[in-house]
Amino acid sequence: MAEHAPLTREETARAMTSIAHWRQDTTSAIACPCCLANGAGVADLSARPYTEWYRITCPACGLDATLAIPLGPGVPGHGY
Repeated sequence: MAEHAPLTREETARAMTSIAHWRQDTTSAIACPCCLANGAGVADLSARPYTEWYRITCPACGLDATLAIPLGPGVPGHGY
């Protein structure tokens, strides 16, 4: 399958929404942020406390994207 183009701004926004829904129920199916087909996969590759990393894949369109979500700065005295 051909390599997928980088996510557009709209696709990234849909991916963030899908990740938020997936975090509420990691067994639920999500829609692909690109082709909107149901059955996209999400994997949490996070390296907390600094950044959350998620990989979204879609068997329908071949999407294989990684999203980095920076977290706020650490609070002094809390082990960061």
